[in-house]
Amino acid sequence: MKKTVKKQLLMNKSGDEIQVALVEEGRLAELVIERPDSLRSIGDIYLGRVHKVVEGLKAAFVDIGQKSDGFLHFSDVGTTTEDYRALIEDDDDDDENGNGDADADEEGKAGMKTQQEQKDDTRRPSPAGNGQKNGGSRSKGNGASAGKDGDGRQSYTQMIAGKLKTNDSILVQVIKEPISNKGSRLTSDITIAGRFMVLLPFGGGQIAVSRRVVSRKERARLKKLVRSMLPDGFGAIIRTVAELQEEELLKKDLEKLLVKWEQIEEKLKDAKPPQLIFKEDTIISSVLRDSLTTDVTELVANSQSIHKETLNYIQWAAPEMEKNVFFYQGKLPLFEGYGIAKDVESIFSRKVWLKSGGYIIIEHTEAMVVVDVNSGRYAAKKEQEENSLKTNLEASREVVRQLRLRDIGGIIVVDFIDMLDPKNSKKVYDSMKNELRQDRAKSNILPMSDFGLMQITRERIRPSLMQRMGDQCPACGGSGIVQARCTTINQIERWLRKYALQKKMVFQQLDLYVSPTVAEPLRDTDRNIEMKWFLQHLLFVRVKQDESLRSDDFRFYARKNSADLTAEYGDL
Repeated sequence: MKKTVKKQLLMNKSGDEIQVALVEEGRLAELVIERPDSLRSIGDIYLGRVHKVVEGLKAAFVDIGQKSDGFLHFSDVGTTTEDYRALIEDDDDDDENGNGDADADEEGKAGMKTQQEQKDDTRRPSPAGNGQKNGGSRSKGNGASAGKDGDGRQSYTQMIAGKLKTNDSILVQVIKEPISNKGSRLTSDITIAGRFMVLLPFGGGQIAVSRRVVSRKERARLKKLVRSMLPDGFGAIIRTVAELQEEELLKKDLEKLLVKWEQIEEKLKDAKPPQLIFKEDTIISSVLRDSLTTDVTELVANSQSIHKETLNYIQWAAPEMEKNVFFYQGKLPLFEGYGIAKDVESIFSRKVWLKSGGYIIIEHTEAMVVVDVNSGRYAAKKEQEENSLKTNLEASREVVRQLRLRDIGGIIVVDFIDMLDPKNSKKVYDSMKNELRQDRAKSNILPMSDFGLMQITRERIRPSLMQRMGDQCPACGGSGIVQARCTTINQIERWLRKYALQKKMVFQQLDLYVSPTVAEPLRDTDRNIEMKWFLQHLLFVRVKQDESLRSDDFRFYARKNSADLTAEYGDL
C-alpha cells in the first residue's frame, strides 16, 4: 500500500519576491521563486520572427524579443507552418492549425504526441484525426517522410528547412527558459495547460490520459467525457488530477482553456513580430495547478492578495479543500514559523550532512553536476560493507531531495562509496529509482558502474534555483579558486618588461591599479618594488589599489593623460 505523505504549500511574499515552498513531512521538498527581474516564461506564447535557419544544426533561431534568439529545433516544428501564416495574415479567417504537448503531466506527454505524423491538407484537422496512434514519440512522429531510415529523416529536415524562411513570422511557445548564454528553447506545438487537462488547439481530435491513471474503466470514462466536450479539431491530454472528477468540473476547465485560445486568436490578428501573445498564469495559479493534490493538508499564505487568489482557485478547482486554506498571522516569518528557513539557506551550501554522520558534496560544472558521497564520521561497529550500504541508501534519498529542492537538471553523476557486493549496488539503484518516482520532472537513471558511479539525467527547463538566486562571485568568477598573488605579480612584471622593450620610452610615469590583496605585497617596504622597476625599465610606477578589481586583474594608466595602457596595448 502506498504511503501517504503529508504535504503543505507555503506561499511567502516579501517585498517584490514571491516564494512558494512545497513541504513534505516537515522538510522542504521544492521551492519556486519569482522576482520582477526573473519572471517565469515557460508556456508563454510569442509571435516570433525567424532570424536564421541553420540546416547543419537542424534548427532555426527565432527572435521573440528576448536578449538572445530562441532555439527552435526542426523536431519541434509542426508541418502546418503555413497555416499559422494564414492565421496571422488573414483577419477574416478564424481557422488555424498547430499542435502541442509542452505543459502536460510527464505521463501524459510520454503517452501522446501530436499530429506531426501526417500532414493534413485542411486548415483545421478533422475530428477523426489523421490516422495516428497514441503513444508515438516525437522522434518518430515528424511527418510521413520522416521514416526510420536516414533518408527519411534527411527529407523531413529538408522539408522543414524549406518551410522556415528568414524573416518569416511563426507562432512559438517557450518550453525551456534561457540558461547561461543560451536562448529559450521553443516549439511550434502550441498547448494551453489547465487544472484537469492540457488543450491541444491543433490536436486533430486526439485524446490521451496520464499513465498515472491506472484504472482502465476510469481512463475510458475520462476519454469519453472529454471527447464529447471538445470542439472539432482540438485535442487534449487529461491530467492525473482529473481522476474521479465530475463532468461539470472538467467542462468548466475546458471552457476556460477555450476562452484563452480565443483571446490568442484575437490578439494574433493585429500582432507584429516579435510580440508576446499569451502569458502563462501567475506563479500562484501555476503552482496550485501543478502541485495541488488531495494529500496537501495545508495551504498557507502570508499575503492577503495571495490568500484571496488561492481561495478563489480552491473554490473552483477543489471546494472540499477550502478548509485547508489559511492566512498566516504568526509573529515569526512564515518559513521560520514552519521550520524550513534553514532548508532554504542550505540551497547555497556545497556540503549537505546526512543523519548518519556522512555527507554529500554538490559541485556544479559547465557540463554536469557531480555529487560525491562520503561516510564522514559515521563508523558503526559493523562491517565496512554494511556501513557503506547504509550511508549510500541515505545519500540516495538526500540526493533526489536536493535535485528537487535546487531544481537541478541536465546530467548528474553520483559517486557513491565503494561496495563489494553487487546486491548492495542493486539496493542503492532501486532506492534511487523509487525516490525519483516522487519527482514531477522526467528523469532517466543508469545502474551503478563498477567504479561506484551512477548517472542520472533530469529534465531541465530553467536555470537551477542556485543560479537564479545567486550572483557569480566577483573575486573568483565562479570557479571557487582565486589566482595566487605571486602569479598576478609575475604577470604584471612580464607586461611591464614587454611594454618597456616595445615602447622604448624612458622616465614615463605610470599608475598601476590592483586589488587590495595584490597591493599589499607590492607595497612591502622590504621589496621596494617601485624602485626595482625603475632600475630595470627606467619607468616611474606608482602602485594604487582598486577594490573593484579581482585578484587576477590589473590596470596600467599613463599618469600624464590617464590613458588606460592595458586596454590600449592588451597583453602585449
